[in-house]
Amino acid sequence: MSDGAMILIIFALIALLGGGTTALVLLLVNSSRKRKLREYTSMTTGTIVRRRNGGLEHPTVVWVRYEVDGVAYECHESVRLASKAIKLGPVPIGQEKVEKIPSEVGYTVRVAYLPTDPSKAILADNQGIMNV
Repeated sequence: MSDGAMILIIFALIALLGGGTTALVLLLVNSSRKRKLREYTSMTTGTIVRRRNGGLEHPTVVWVRYEVDGVAYECHESVRLASKAIKLGPVPIGQEKVEKIPSEVGYTVRVAYLPTDPSKAILADNQGIMNV
């Protein structure tokens, strides 16, 4: 086998390994979230009390205060994003990232929590993979 072919094979394996690792991490994160949504069956509403702005390299994180049976709890999560097409008439010309939930302080969001331990909670409508 020539040196050029060997180098090509090595770079292809490196690219596949990186892509495979990324896909595996995304799959594990998504399955963990789905499991929590199945287990966290109780719902309430919470109020966003703090926001840490993200950027190109860091996600926006919100802290939500919610109450269960008169006891106040707080949870935090990075805000998930969805892609929305930018169109010029019917023709898509780009895309923008749109937050899955409102993230401004004072907004209310749905909180799903574990009935046996209300301190364990996730933001019910904050579903997706992308957060940066």
